[in-house]
Amino acid sequence: MEFKKIQLNGFKSFADKTNFLIEEGLTGIVGPNGCGKSNIVESLRWVMGETSAKSMRGSGMEDVIFSGTSNKPSKNIAEVSITVNNEKNEGPIQYRELSEIHIRRKIEKDKGSKFYINDKEVRARDAQMFFADLSTGAHSPSMISQGRIGALVTAKPTDRRAILEEAAGISGLHVRRHEAELRLGAAENNLKRADELRRQQEKQLANLQKQAEEATKYKLISEEIKKIEAGLYYLKLLDIEKEIRVENEINTEAESEVDGFNKKINELEIQIKTETDKVNPLREKNIENLSKIQRLNLELQSLDEENLRIQEEIGSIKKSLQIIDEDIIREKGIVVDANSNEKRLKEEKNELIEIDSKYFETEKLSNEELEKAKTELDEEQKQANEIIKTFADGNININVNQVKSVEENIDKIKSLINENELNQALTLLDRCKIELNDFLKNLGDEESKKRLSVLNNKNEQIKILQGKYTDSFSKNQSIKKESLKRNERIKTIETEIESWINLLTNSNKMISELTERKSKLSNQLNELDNQPEIQAEKKGQINESLRISEKEKQDNEKIISDTDEKIENLRSELNKIQEDSIQIRERKASSGATIEGLKKRKNDLLDRVNSELSLSEDNILENSNLFGVEELPDPVVQEDLLDKKKQEREKFGSVNLKADEETSKYETEIKKMEQDRADLVTAIIKLKESINELNQKGRERLLEAFEKVNRKFNEVYTKLFNGGNAKLELVDSDDPLEAGLEMLVSPPGKRLQSITLLSGGEQALTALSLIFAVFLTNPSPICVLDEVDAPLDDANVTRFCGLLEELINITNTKFIIVTHHALTMSKMNRLYGVTMPEKGISQLVAVDLQKAESMVA
Repeated sequence: MEFKKIQLNGFKSFADKTNFLIEEGLTGIVGPNGCGKSNIVESLRWVMGETSAKSMRGSGMEDVIFSGTSNKPSKNIAEVSITVNNEKNEGPIQYRELSEIHIRRKIEKDKGSKFYINDKEVRARDAQMFFADLSTGAHSPSMISQGRIGALVTAKPTDRRAILEEAAGISGLHVRRHEAELRLGAAENNLKRADELRRQQEKQLANLQKQAEEATKYKLISEEIKKIEAGLYYLKLLDIEKEIRVENEINTEAESEVDGFNKKINELEIQIKTETDKVNPLREKNIENLSKIQRLNLELQSLDEENLRIQEEIGSIKKSLQIIDEDIIREKGIVVDANSNEKRLKEEKNELIEIDSKYFETEKLSNEELEKAKTELDEEQKQANEIIKTFADGNININVNQVKSVEENIDKIKSLINENELNQALTLLDRCKIELNDFLKNLGDEESKKRLSVLNNKNEQIKILQGKYTDSFSKNQSIKKESLKRNERIKTIETEIESWINLLTNSNKMISELTERKSKLSNQLNELDNQPEIQAEKKGQINESLRISEKEKQDNEKIISDTDEKIENLRSELNKIQEDSIQIRERKASSGATIEGLKKRKNDLLDRVNSELSLSEDNILENSNLFGVEELPDPVVQEDLLDKKKQEREKFGSVNLKADEETSKYETEIKKMEQDRADLVTAIIKLKESINELNQKGRERLLEAFEKVNRKFNEVYTKLFNGGNAKLELVDSDDPLEAGLEMLVSPPGKRLQSITLLSGGEQALTALSLIFAVFLTNPSPICVLDEVDAPLDDANVTRFCGLLEELINITNTKFIIVTHHALTMSKMNRLYGVTMPEKGISQLVAVDLQKAESMVA
């Protein structure tokens, strides 16, 4: 078989699914410390069945699950699988037909681990035995992890023998022998327990045989008691039968009396039914009459209410007619008022229009006069402005500021005149006059005074013109206001005329409606005036019908009363007969109940006979002590005899009635135990023969392997040490299977001595010599060397690598070597670099050195 591939998923630092190909030759695993190189080796040992968490460098087996990093969460499952190629159909028998085998181990948190072979769940022992049969396994000498070289050197000779068993190929044989020895021990213990149990069963059988004799006597007396009890039950049954016959006679007599009473009751019931059938139609007729009387009374009441309602409605209509007449008179008055007011308003409107046409010429003359006064005022103001401008140009020696103030005031006066604010304009004009008088006092020459005098005259003229303009403006405004009032009054009159016309129209319409309503109410009043005569006629008819119904009701009630009295007498007679019949029925029922009770007693007694004696009514006599006796005894005598026999039986005390059955059962069990003992003895003999055969084969194969390994050990040792000699010895026991393995070596130039006296490098080379000697004797499909070259110097590493090259040439073993040594790396056919691109997560980088060399070449 060939190991092809290891797949890791969630195992330790390999968080993601990682494939590690196991190819021919030397495969190296390199990388810095702590990158996860040894995790690959441990994954291989774990999937092979390693059960020690400590050897996995953990406190518990769940520690092999990826625990997460700062950037990646932890996982709940770790899984490792190995693919083994079996094209040559070798290996364990049950897998020889398979060309490829997958061995997988999976562990989940809080659920433990499981093993699978070709996806079928198997026991851990099955997986361990699979690899043991291939001369490998978790603890195989072919799996050399860190520190195992030193452990092989310091191991006890008996522990070191395991490497010799590996060479002999009896690792699986040794396990099977151990299992056979365990089964042998269990069989011998079972044999001892079976012998002890058989002795106890034989003692118990002797006691049961004594109990069976007492049980036989006990059963004979019990049979006599059963017959006496059967006789007693038979006598009781006879007594019950006698009582039942007496009660049946009583019941028959009562039944004949009941039949006579039933005949009389039927006759009376027929008479009562006949009379009832006669009177029921009269009762129904009376009910109809009563209903008719109530209906007629209700109709009378309804007529009275209808008359009252009609009178009220007549009064209401007359009152409504009166109101309508008043409303018609009121509306006609409104029509008269509307016509007179419309005529008056039209006359007033015509007068106002005529006056407005007369005042139109007057308003036109006033407007012309106002425009003329304004033109004269504007001319005077213009001349005054020219004089003021002369002052402003500096031709006259005056205070310019005062002149400008006057000029500004004149501008304000013009604005006020345009806005018709004449009072304010006069006030400002007086202020200008005062300022001009002050200017005259301050003038220095005659020319200035003259010009200011002209300005003052202009100011007086402006004032006169302003007064004239004011009078014209007031007159003009008064005329306009009068005209405006007349126009507004005309519009008001038009609105009032329209309002009176609308009121007139509405009143005429209302008069028409009221007249129509008055006509309808008058017609309705005429109809209602005829109603009292009609109502009186209906009332007379109803009263006549009411009288006839009352008479018919009274006649029927007399007939019903006579018939009810007759029915009552018949029912009294019927009740008396029924009471007598009830007494007879009660006596019959009592007798029937007594018979039922006696039958129940009989059935209960028969049930007891059936349950206690397993007898029936038909065979109770022939199974009793009374069978064949002509004169039956009294039940009391039978009970005395029964008590006597029971006392005799009680003297036996407690008796094991199942002693016979138990005796037969124990005899059967003892025979079966003897057969089982014989089977155990046969099995023990076969197990001992199998163990002896396994030991014999194991010794032969171990001694044969010892000779081969011893010879190869010396050859490999001489190559690695470039001289010297070495040999192996079996010590501590004459039995090779129990003996220890001691290595005696003599490096070049040194005497023969124990391996423990050598240096560290020499011990490593010696241990490697033994491991390689085993491979040469019984090559394993795979060998893992984890940093075994660490204690070696360069020269020894060179020799170590040379030996590896020889081994791959003469064996089919695939080597996986974890190393830090550059010389070892250079000899590898391919390298797997283990890196940590992300802290805490390992990844593989593969380099095929042979292909690389060919590419360089």
